[in-house]
Order: sequence, then C-alpha cells, then structure tokens
Amino acid sequence: MRRPVKSQGSARLADPSPEKQEKPENHASSRLLAGRLWRGYLARYWPGLVLALVAMAIYSGAQAGFAFSVEWIFGGLSGEEGAPSLGAVARLAPVIVLGLALVYAASLYASTRLTARASLSALRDMQNDMFDKMTALDFAQLRGEVSGQYMARFTNDVTVLRDTLTRAAKGVRDAVTFAALCAVMIYYDAVLFAVVIAIYALVGVFVARIGGMLRAASRKAQEQAGDLTTLVGESVAGARMVKTYQIEPLERARASAAFDDRLSVLLKMAYTRALNEPVIFVAGAAAIAVIISVVAARIGAGATSFAEFTGFLTALVMLSQPGRGLGTLYAVVQEGFGAFERMLSLIDAEPDIKNAPAAFDLPPGPGAIRFENVSFGYSDGSQAVEGVTLDIPAGKMVALVGASGAGKSTLMNLLPRLYEPGEGRILIDGEDIADVTLRSLRARMALVSQEAVLFNMSALENIAFGNPGASRADIIRAAENAAANEFLAQLPNAYDTVLGEGGANLSGGQRQRVALARAFLKDAPILLLDEATSALDAESEAKIQDALKRLTQGRTTLVIAHRLSTVKDADIIVVMDKGRVVETGTHDELVGKQGAYARQAALQLV
Repeated sequence: MRRPVKSQGSARLADPSPEKQEKPENHASSRLLAGRLWRGYLARYWPGLVLALVAMAIYSGAQAGFAFSVEWIFGGLSGEEGAPSLGAVARLAPVIVLGLALVYAASLYASTRLTARASLSALRDMQNDMFDKMTALDFAQLRGEVSGQYMARFTNDVTVLRDTLTRAAKGVRDAVTFAALCAVMIYYDAVLFAVVIAIYALVGVFVARIGGMLRAASRKAQEQAGDLTTLVGESVAGARMVKTYQIEPLERARASAAFDDRLSVLLKMAYTRALNEPVIFVAGAAAIAVIISVVAARIGAGATSFAEFTGFLTALVMLSQPGRGLGTLYAVVQEGFGAFERMLSLIDAEPDIKNAPAAFDLPPGPGAIRFENVSFGYSDGSQAVEGVTLDIPAGKMVALVGASGAGKSTLMNLLPRLYEPGEGRILIDGEDIADVTLRSLRARMALVSQEAVLFNMSALENIAFGNPGASRADIIRAAENAAANEFLAQLPNAYDTVLGEGGANLSGGQRQRVALARAFLKDAPILLLDEATSALDAESEAKIQDALKRLTQGRTTLVIAHRLSTVKDADIIVVMDKGRVVETGTHDELVGKQGAYARQAALQLV
C-alpha cells in the first residue's frame, strides 16, 4: 500500500522482529526493558509489592524452618547427645510441622494475591496506554500496519507478558527462598554448600544462552500471531466472496502455510524451553551425587553429624524447586520482553500530525474553504494531489468528480488533516488549518462515507457519537431527519437494540441512514460526503437523497460521487484527473464546454 511522504518515517510502527533487525544488540537490553517496566507501570503499585515481599520473606522463613525442624526431629529420634527426648519430639513435632505449614500456606496465598493484583493492574494500564496511542496516531500511520498486528498487541502480547509477570513474581519468591535455604546450608556446612554452588554455576551460562534464543523466537512468534489474526479476520469478513468464487481451497492453503510457519517457530521455542528443566535436574542430581561422597568423608572425620546432614539435605532438596524456577525464569523473562518490546513500539509511537506549538481554536464562522496550491504525494513518488487551488464558498455544495484514483478522496482527507499536504495550505474562514487545534478543526466537520461505520453498540449510542452530550430526544430527532426513525423504532428494543458488528443487523440503506443521523446530530457547518449514496437500492437512495437535502441545507458541503445524477444540482462541480483540477463550473456550464465532464455526462446521463 502506498504511504504519504510526510508520514513515511513513522507510518509503520517500530518492528522488533529479528528478521528485520540484523543485529540483536539494537534491541533494548533486558536491563533497560526491566527498568521501563518498573518505572512506567509496576512502581505505581509499590505498596502492594512491598507487602508481597514481606509475605515472601515469611514464606522463605517457613521453608528454612522446615530444615531446622527436620534436624531437631532426627536428632531426637537418633538419640544424639543434647537432642530432645522422644517424648518431646512426639508432643512438639506435629505442632511445629503443622504451624510451619499454616504459615507457609498463608504467606504463599498473600504473596500470590498481592503480586497478581499489581501485575494485572499494570497490564491494564499498558492496554490503556496502547489504545490511547492507537487512537491518537494519524490516519496514515494506522493504515501503515495491518489490523491484526494491532490486535495481537492487545491479546497475544499481553498474554505472554502476563505469564512473564506471573513467573517473575514467583521468581522473586524463589530468589528469597533460595537465599534463605542457602543460608541454612552454609550454617550447617559451608564446604558442602560450596560444592553445590559450583555445580549450579556451571549451568548458568547454558541457561542464559537458552534465554537469548527464546527472546528472539518470541518476537517472531508475536509477529506471526498478528499475521494469523489478520488472515482469519480477512477470511471471515470476505466469506461471501470466498464462497461465491469457490476459493476455499486457496484460503485453506494460505492458512495451512501460515499455521505451518507458526508451528515451526513454536516448536523451536518448545524444544529450546524443554532443555531448561532437564539441565537443572541433572545439575541437582550431580550435586547430590558429589555431596554423598563428600559428606561420608566429613562424617567420618567428625566435621558434621548425621542430624546436621539431614537438615542440610532437607534444605538442598527444598532448594531444587526454587532453583529450577530461577533456572527457567530467565528464558521466560526473555519471551516476555520480546512481547513488551512490541507493545512499547505502539506506546512510544508519536503521531506526525499534531497541534502546532501555538495552535488556537478555529473561530466560529460560516465555513468558507480555500485550497491554495495544495500537493500531496506518496512514498513511491506518485502524486495523489498536485497544485490544487480551489475556493468553496460558505454554505455551497461542491462536488468532486473524476475517475478512480483522480485524487478526490485524498483532497477530502486533507481537510480534517487526516493527511498533511506536502505543499500549499488549506484555509477555513481565512485561518490556516495547520495553525488551529485538531479538536476545534474536526469539530467543525461531519463525515458520511460510502461504508457506514457502525459499532457493536446500541442504535442510540451509535448516533450519539455525533454529539456525546446529546439528549435522547435530540438523538431521536436526528434519526427522524435522517429517515431512520421508521425502522429503528421497530427494532426489538427500539433505539436500545445492539446493531451488531459493523451494523450487521441492518441493511446497507439502514446503516447509511444511521450514519446520516449521526451527522444531523453533530450539526457541523462543514459536511463531507464520500460516495454516501453509492451501492444502494433505488428506494434507499431516494430516502437518503431526501435526508441529504435537509442535511446540506445552509452547510458548506464537499461531495464525492461517481454518479453524476447525484451531483448535477451542485453549486460547483470540480472535475479532477490524475490529482489535478481540470474543470470547474455548474453542470450546464461544464456540459457546454464539451470537455471531460461533458464526455462523462454523455455516458451516464442518457
């Protein structure tokens, strides 16, 4: 798809996929991403996280307590000198074990609940930030990336990061527990502890390498998720065409290829991730194997006792669970950072079209429009609009006609600053639109396009977009003016009936009348009609034309139409060809000139 020259630099969001970034070091480091995640989102929930950390400390203390209680119990059972009696063990051991279990369970629940609230709230904040930025981006930027990639950021990427935050919270708990158990092991036998740490340290390099591989694969997987969302969405939206042209086999082949590509990436991730647990397990087994030999020699030398060794061994066995968790944590975090990078590419995107530093509100006025030598081009070098100078008097209807690709829609899109002209300027009531606020500029305009954009909301809410503060009576009055009340009142719940995705519960003509009602409600002085009556049956078109006569009365109206019968009564007809204005005048004047318009009229108006 062609992109505007002025939006070329940011029309497409930053793409973090490894295929498009040759050097991995160009990506934000894990440290920088972690800092951004903390400062931007998690830090605002620090009180809950501090309480969670306290609960984790209690949890790790309970686990360490189990190691000490085992030594105390085995000392009593073995009858070692200075150990408790069997009676004391029988009375107190159940109380100690049950008490530690209750403390363990309560602190585990508290830490899990507190961290879940903080992480899920942070994810909610990220989604809000992404949606805010997505709605703030320019029209060209939004069209520069397929919708599936946007949806994947809100769904798949958020899910991956949610899993990462969950595991990260567990990782903090594992780290605290790991430190506590290490302290217990050092207390019992520092030499044995050094043997254990040496073995686990050898595994760290391998685990880090796995994490780097997973981060790269994760970025690719998130991008694929967006492409799949787009593919499925296209197949559903184009079901009528797919079935009519019987291209189901082609669609299945396209989907199968995409699914195979995704399988390849996911299998690579699964195989790489599968290495973590076995490596950590083998490391633990190796540690125990070495320890058995070392401890036998140390007991023989009197450096430790059997009861102390049971305490050490209990701590070592309990260490395996947080050790495995920490071993796999790095890989999981790298996957999450891959998703977080994609989310940040949207959060950090900036619109090219924004208010000027000294922008002011467009003063009230009748709505006179002037295009002064306006040009607009695409990144491929083609010109959509070139050197257009045009005056549209206030309250008059001006029709733009010409072949497809003549630049009509582009010229209309320049007026509300959906695009920025490469050259020239546009004035409304004498004010350059580049100098006024976007809010005040767009407040002066109402748009009715060929495709009526309706949302999966009630009819009342869909019309109310024209003026969110309007009363129910105002909304119904607008619907009456648009000839929509006759069918909206007959819906199961009248105006409170949900219209379905894209207004699927209505016919094409009915959807268009709802869109007209929205424009009536906005009551803006400038009206933009982009093929508003095309592709409608005769009855629907007649009703909409009647509504349009009421809507355009007294408003400055810019109309795009291919059918000349709908615009021959316009005050001014502007004929465009290859981005240029080639003729202007009334219908009769243009027919008399025997030019491009007359040739088109001869074909259509017979």
